[in-house]
Amino acid sequence: MDKTDLWDLPMLVGEQYMLTSVLRETRDTILYRGAQRELRREVMVEVLRKGAASVPRKVQLFLDTARVQSEFQGEHLIRVLEVMEAEGTWVVAKESPEGEPLDMVQSDGQFLSAQDMDELMILLCHLCLRLDAEHVASAHFHLEDLYYHDHHFQLANPALAGTRSSVASRQYLNSAARELLPLLDMQSEKAPLLAGVLRRLSEARHDSLLQPALYMAEFSRLATLMVAATMKPV
Repeated sequence: MDKTDLWDLPMLVGEQYMLTSVLRETRDTILYRGAQRELRREVMVEVLRKGAASVPRKVQLFLDTARVQSEFQGEHLIRVLEVMEAEGTWVVAKESPEGEPLDMVQSDGQFLSAQDMDELMILLCHLCLRLDAEHVASAHFHLEDLYYHDHHFQLANPALAGTRSSVASRQYLNSAARELLPLLDMQSEKAPLLAGVLRRLSEARHDSLLQPALYMAEFSRLATLMVAATMKPV
């Protein structure tokens, strides 16, 4: 990665976003942690690298993706707050999620209960159904894009500019099941049953618009079993 694009921190951008640390880098972007001074809230600020900002195609993709993410919103998706031009490049301010990304949860040796994992898989299946129905292209699954706090999940918005692939949902759910399985607490209620469904989903190769709905039904059935298992007989 070219480190010459990194700004000296702390740095004020757009007269209101104080950037304090680097969260993540890609070939074309840098994601900073910061704060919006006027509203006194934490934010994430994605910056297009200077090299990419000189390529019209990459600028258009960056701006189109910000627009698509602004339009494709949901309760669990991190929101785009503002798009602006600053410091000779383009900047997208986003709300800051609560909790830790799941790759850090895994690195810390922590696990998710079967109930939490099941709820997450229902959420991801529903997300894929929406993306398919609205014909929205999306990013690949990565643990670092999911944040966990107090049995609640937030997701980096996966929507992208472009055309949605017919295999996008299968590939996303395959990866999700494969990467999330090691995070499952096998001692929690109904974990072996959930692990079986996750393994099957991770190996699924049949492309169908019904796949997210079929697996969501399975995960929902497991959720019912978990609730029933916690109820004491009268």
